[in-house]
This record gives sequence, C-alpha cells and structure tokens, in this order.
Amino acid sequence: MDKAEQTFSRFLDDNQEMAYPDFDKMWERIEPSLPSEKSALKAVDLSLPRKKRYCKFAILTASAAILVATPVFAAFTYNWESLFPHRSGIQAVLQQGLGQVIDQSVTREGIKLTVNKAIVDDNRTVILYSLSAQKGSVKDMYFTEVTMKDSQGKVIEGNRFQRWDEATQSMNGYFETEWTPKQSEDDVQFTAQKLHSFTTVERELDFNPISGQTGSFAIHQDGIDNLTLQSFEQGEKTLLKSAILFNDPEAKALAYPNIAVYKDGVLLKSDGHDVFGTPGEHGEYTGQQAFKTEELKASGISYKLSYTKESRRVDETWTYQLHLDKKQMLSGTIKRELNIRVEDSGITMVLKEMIITPTQIRVKASHEKYVQFPYRNYELEIDGVRLKGWSSYNEKDPTESIYRFERPIGMEIKADKPIAFIASYQVQEHKDAKDPIRLTNISEKKQTITTQVGGYPVVWTYYRQDNNLFVQSESADPSFGGVNQTYMGKGKHELLGKPVTANFNGDGNNQAIDMYANYEKNEAELNIFWYYTEKPEQSLKVEIIPAN
Repeated sequence: MDKAEQTFSRFLDDNQEMAYPDFDKMWERIEPSLPSEKSALKAVDLSLPRKKRYCKFAILTASAAILVATPVFAAFTYNWESLFPHRSGIQAVLQQGLGQVIDQSVTREGIKLTVNKAIVDDNRTVILYSLSAQKGSVKDMYFTEVTMKDSQGKVIEGNRFQRWDEATQSMNGYFETEWTPKQSEDDVQFTAQKLHSFTTVERELDFNPISGQTGSFAIHQDGIDNLTLQSFEQGEKTLLKSAILFNDPEAKALAYPNIAVYKDGVLLKSDGHDVFGTPGEHGEYTGQQAFKTEELKASGISYKLSYTKESRRVDETWTYQLHLDKKQMLSGTIKRELNIRVEDSGITMVLKEMIITPTQIRVKASHEKYVQFPYRNYELEIDGVRLKGWSSYNEKDPTESIYRFERPIGMEIKADKPIAFIASYQVQEHKDAKDPIRLTNISEKKQTITTQVGGYPVVWTYYRQDNNLFVQSESADPSFGGVNQTYMGKGKHELLGKPVTANFNGDGNNQAIDMYANYEKNEAELNIFWYYTEKPEQSLKVEIIPAN
C-alpha cells in the first residue's frame, strides 16, 4: 500500500510541543484538519495490500433532536485568529471583518453554546462557536460530536477543533467542511452534543525494550482490556509498537492511549512520527512511537500507559437552524478553467480548474482511477511569491485530486497575475523487483542478508520472536524509499506480511518491518509488491497563468 495510506496519525502537527500528561495540549494536537505543510494521513485496513484505498478521517457524526436557537448579542471580543495558526486565509478574512454574523445561543444545564459566525465561500465553510458556563468553568470540556446537515437532511462531513480562551473564559472552536452552498444561500442544521471533560490516567508498566521480549499487560480498567507492547531497535532509534484491546467502544473512542517514557521522572520526547489509530488485526488500537536508542538504554528509564478518562459528561444536545449566505465573499472569487496536461514518470494528470476565494486557492486535477502524481510537496507561485500547499483525493471521485493553498494575509490576487504550479521531491513507485528473497535457518537469533532491489542494496534482518517471523528491510542508499510490503506464495496460497511500521515518504527512514504470525518453518521465500525511490532535488513547474 502507499506509505501515505498506511496510517492515521493522531498528532498531525509535529512542530507543536507535546508534553504528557497535559490533556489540553494533546487535544490541540488531534485536530483532524491538516496544516499546509503536511499531507493527509489516513487509516486503512492493513490486510488489504494491493488495492489503492481512500479512507476518510474519522469525522464525528450523529443525529440529534431539533431545538430552538435564540439570537443573542456577543458579549466579548473573541480571539478567533488563534484557532487558525496554519490557515492564513481564514485569518485574513477575520482581520478584514468579513464573514456572516450568526450570534445564536442555546443553554443546556447552565452551559451556553453560541454559534458566533460563519465564513462561507466557494472553497469551504467554517462555523465559529464558543462555549461558556453560567457557573463554574468549561475549560476542560470538549464536544465529541459536532455535525452539520444540509437542507435535505444529508450529513455534511467536516473537521472540528476547540481551544480554551483565558480572556473570555470560553472554549472557542470551529467546524470546517469542504461543503459549500451550490447557490449563494442555503439552510443547514448545526448540532453539537456529547460534552465531556477528561483527566489523564497513567499505569506503570514493567517493560524492558532492550530484552526484545514482547510485553503483555492485563489492564482491566476504564474500558481497557489488554496491552501488548513490542520494541524494534533500528540503529539510532528504537520503535515502540503498542496494541490495545478495549472492552468498551466509547472508551476506545476517547482514551487516546500512548506509551509515556520517563527518565528519572522527566517525560522524554519521542524522536520521529508518532502514529496512532491504525486498526490491528483483531480490532486493536495500535500506536507507533520512536525514541533514541541511547536514551532507552540509559538508567532511570520507566514506562507508563497514559490515556484519558472521562470525568464529567453533559448528555444534552445543542442544535441550530442556520441560514448561510456567501454573497459577501463572491466579490473576491475568481474561477478559471485550465485543462493543462502534466506528465511525469509515466503518470499523467490534467489540471482542470482553479478556484481563488478570499480564504483559499484550490486546484482540481483529474487522472486515472486511484493514481497518485509522483511528488510529495506542492506549491503555487503567484507573482513571484510561493505558497506551500497540500494534496488530497476527492473521496467521492477517485479520478480527482485536489491541491489546496492558503491565501496569505494581505496578498491581492488579480486575474492577470502570473501563477505557476510547482511539484517537488519526487517519489516513484516501482514494480520491477521480481527476484525472491530467500531466508534460511530462521531462529530467535537475528540474521541478515543483502540483496539487490531495483539496483539498490537492501539489507534484510529476520528473526523469530513469540512464534512470529519478523522481517526488516532497509538500505544505506537514501534514494531508496523503502519496500511497501512483502508476501509469500501465490494465489490461494499467498501469505501476506503484516506491516508493523507505518512509514512516510521523505522522513529519511527507509526501514520497514513485516510480521508473519505463527510462522514455524525454518526457511522462507519472500516477494515484494513494490518499492519506492526518492529524489528530493527533483521538481516540476507548470505555468497556469503565464507572465505577460
């Protein structure tokens, strides 16, 4: 499978600080929307290796009863811009005082939810809301279900994020969706429910990653049944792989478990991508965390299972009937048909349309079904200024990709300004590795062999642990991007290696580990579905609007 499809990362912004057991910081980092510097990471079924898949982020959806919303006047000036550190386009609109004023409030059990404002253009819809209490505080309270429905009652999928504002003593948040009214106006239903507050719980673990043994822990509390913890030393880094079985589905949705590593009581930062939520073979909630090997081998290291537990719940529903109007934003909207053919590495796509709105620039492209253009980074160059963007598939149409770019604060974009589409950091997929990899004398002792994969030297390390065969592949050549997945046999006798690691293009790590469960034979012959090569220096520039 494609590396970008192998996992759903809970912590999407690696540049933000992360310090457990501060749940508020953790919540800030599970924002399902992506900053422009990142590509979307998606949860997939790891047992389906050769099919291209499109899976959506877990969008919090639910049905709710219709309640009456009463308009009120805003009592405070809200700091909305702090909610959008990676969305300069929304910041720009807010600074200009644009957006539709809503100011509708509903109070339930002394807790008031106000829908303050809506930003609606031809690229997206953003609903701004604030939560406050008549008595006490809502500082640690979060809606776990925020939904919107169109005038036909169809659920509109989107992402939501919330953050505490000390100045107004309110929890401010937003709901963002790619949906936008087909006409200039439309009616929607906005609903928030399942209001919770949480505390962090830690459970001591007697675990030694250096031993190479799998740790099995019976937790039996707060909806968590069992934890399995494995370690994989990969040179300067050691990977901790956790798998948790829950006996309470609701706890599984809210616990956000991870392994907290302490050095003399001080929490250690992980060293790499923290990946959580990839489904295990038996429905486990899995996690992947990397730490420096030298740190884990030092004295004074301890391990804890850290997770969140519900401490308060308000089982009420806040529902609003909203009339959205995007006419105000249409004056800053430019639509342009492109139909520009772009080719690279045997892959062709057509840049079909560009939509420039006050908040965002979106370029739509068409291609063959499930095909991904072979580049990692995307930019728009507008009148000499480069805007970083990100790409995603159209969930409803696998022949379409969408490239999004936040509109910078203060940038004026006219229809005749030169615009170029730039792709960089080439990542190619290859299926020419036909020679099998033969493993002999399989035992608990780690052994290595070196083979050629597409002309690159690849070292295979294999060993048996807990009756399972583990196979790690890596290359000293940084141009080798890694092996996607291995398998044995063919047809009905085909045996798939289960990926242990979730890998990412461009992270400097081409190591991958597959596991074959309950493998008792002393020999094995592996095959590769495909492998990747990476050329960070490779780029492609396409003139969308040529300079005069």
